[in-house]
Amino acid sequence: MKMLWKVGSGALVLGLSFLPASTRAQEVQRDLPGPIDSLQDLEDTGRMIFKMADTNNDSQVSQKEATDALNGIVGGFFFRADANGDGTVSREELQAARQDVLNQKPMLRMLASQMRAERNAPGTRPATGANTAQNAARGALSLIDSNSDGNVQANEVRQMVQTSVQSLFAAADTNRDGQLTTTEINSAIVGAAKAAAQAAFQKADTDGNGQLSQAEFNKAIEEPADVAFKAMDANHDGQLSQQEAQAARRLVMSQVRRLNVPEAPNSPSNLINSGARPAEVAPVPNFAAPSQPAPVPATAPVAPPR
Repeated sequence: MKMLWKVGSGALVLGLSFLPASTRAQEVQRDLPGPIDSLQDLEDTGRMIFKMADTNNDSQVSQKEATDALNGIVGGFFFRADANGDGTVSREELQAARQDVLNQKPMLRMLASQMRAERNAPGTRPATGANTAQNAARGALSLIDSNSDGNVQANEVRQMVQTSVQSLFAAADTNRDGQLTTTEINSAIVGAAKAAAQAAFQKADTDGNGQLSQAEFNKAIEEPADVAFKAMDANHDGQLSQQEAQAARRLVMSQVRRLNVPEAPNSPSNLINSGARPAEVAPVPNFAAPSQPAPVPATAPVAPPR
């Protein structure tokens, strides 16, 4: 399903690239804030995040700026999970936050349900299959939970953010000036992509000879397909019925529709095309200026006593 989304996104980008210049200009003019549906949107999102982190507007991001930005992002998730507001996220609160995310992401919930079914299946070995993901989650939690009490405190989250930023700068800050420029960030993304590709190749190269045989290549392709099949196989019978395929298709389409943000009737482009005034489409609130103190009336000068 993820591959289908990538293919669809790629087709969209290619389609836009072959549009006539005038049509592309019109589309750019109409491209108001909304979902990321093109390479330009992705770049714009990256610039926006960079500018939000670059608080002193010097076109660089220092370690402090990066730490503050990441603290804001991670802190938001932490406070959301900390339901009772005691500054500590317990296992129960973590589970509740996880369930909240799954409720908002039906595709992820379906995959998690399938993994849970595999984990509980009779004869499943404890360290293989879906349990690998569970073990990975526990490992990630142990990295944050430095005192190993099973809970996550705010100071542990801050320490995790600090360590993550330091690791990022150690790799991406190539000129060692304590700042990250956009060039260094782009280079870091390229380097991370290369490392991920190399790791994927090494994982697929099971005999370690530095080459992929057809069997190794097929296995590397089949494993993600197996995960997708098992996620769609709702009754776990090893067969994909038409009903299950249709349910998966409806789920994918619902996710795609959720990415489409309807354009408001009073958007600038709609107002220009219709020739209507904003107040003719929707009520315009009146933000009154702060009231000024009443002027003190001038008093006539008092004549001095004779």
